[in-house]
Amino acid sequence: MTLLLLYWAIMIIFYLIASKLRAYEDKFGFIGSALNVVIYVLVLIMGLRMGANEEVISSLGTIGVQAVFITAFTVAGSMLAVTAMRKILGLNRQGVPAGTDDVLNTGEESESDGDAEAEASDSSGTVKTTILILSFVALGMLLGYFVIPRIFADTEVFQEMSGTWLVIGICVLLGFVGFTMGLEGTVVKSLKTAGINVFLIPMAAIAGSLIFGMLYGLISPLSVREAAAVSAGFGWYTFAPGVIAEAGHDLAGAVSFMHNVIRETMGIIIIPVAAQKIGYLEAVSIPGVAATDICMPIVKRSCRPETVIYSFCMGMIMNAAVPLLVPLLIG
Repeated sequence: MTLLLLYWAIMIIFYLIASKLRAYEDKFGFIGSALNVVIYVLVLIMGLRMGANEEVISSLGTIGVQAVFITAFTVAGSMLAVTAMRKILGLNRQGVPAGTDDVLNTGEESESDGDAEAEASDSSGTVKTTILILSFVALGMLLGYFVIPRIFADTEVFQEMSGTWLVIGICVLLGFVGFTMGLEGTVVKSLKTAGINVFLIPMAAIAGSLIFGMLYGLISPLSVREAAAVSAGFGWYTFAPGVIAEAGHDLAGAVSFMHNVIRETMGIIIIPVAAQKIGYLEAVSIPGVAATDICMPIVKRSCRPETVIYSFCMGMIMNAAVPLLVPLLIG
């Protein structure tokens, strides 16, 4: 609970500081690059911890399988819960009141060539970022396996030390996140203009993800507590795995990292198909926190313009829920 309060305090403090500096937003162009550096350092540390942990290394094959299965469970749970909620709210597959024109709009007709080029650039950047992150994890695991035991006779000393590094890194990460949100200044405005539905849909997605995650815990090597904490990451692979690993659940932390990367990547790939075949709001629930940033251009092109509001709120509410739910669920 102490760490939870610390994380939230850091985000709020940096948000408030940045909100006073919006007139100088152009002076903080380095924030994005600094945030990326922190992310790469964090995943490198996670890789080091996994590589230095014999239990994780001996179970590496099962970790990938578990990550795939728990991703399938949590994404399915989110989509089913969103479907149930939108039917309760009387919304059709486009996320508008039933009886409204049901012709699905791909958004392609209204999209300019410039928008298409920007989307292609975003997708390319996302692929590069994913490759870099996975590369840093692999490098960390190799160094953790071959180098750390040569430096630390007792690897438990390293695990304890690196746990502290993770906490510090997470605090820095959340500081940057809060600062960025404060500079943008769009959070409060977006909430004021959004209706109650944009809160109920994300809450349904969160509930579905947690319930199906716990169901997976009943049939998997993970405990129900661990599976619940993993499912509460909602695609935030630079936060949830670190918190879970820092709590002493290294195997679950490794599964969490792979699960969250897979969930975000799945969103990037299948949002257009899910939007057309299942529903706009269900598609928005797939990537988790990435719905508010990386996946938003894809949502814009694949769905109605109004769906972007749901996308923003889905990612924002899940983003706010992760620092609350993961520490509480992992204990």
